[in-house]
Amino acid sequence: MDKILRVYIAGALSTLPPFEVDNRSPSKVVTDYIANCAKMAAEATEVLRASDGKLIPYVPMLDFLLGFWDGDLTEEQYRAMSAGFLGVCDAVYVTSMSQGVQAEIEKAKELGIPVFMTIQDLLGHHETFKEVS
Repeated sequence: MDKILRVYIAGALSTLPPFEVDNRSPSKVVTDYIANCAKMAAEATEVLRASDGKLIPYVPMLDFLLGFWDGDLTEEQYRAMSAGFLGVCDAVYVTSMSQGVQAEIEKAKELGIPVFMTIQDLLGHHETFKEVS
């Protein structure tokens, strides 16, 4: 039986380039965030389908849902939640870059978690992992 691997899906949640002042309206910030979450969810679905369910994606959007429920979590709590999931994943798949994603890549490398920029490379890693297991 194939080992199922957990894959952290890393992608930009903001469309704002690094170090720029955010002059967007609050509604534009929210719609950009939701659009980026949708893109990450689509990539996660592609990972799941392309691997026939052998790669289980984690998309750091649980914070989004908890924000709706509670509405009073701090930025540090949101980041800690994502970092906790990153630390238990077997691989990271990067869908787009941002400062936050760069920090996640660096953390993954510190933890010895492989990082992939394409689904093909991720699937190839899974095939290699199966041969070694």
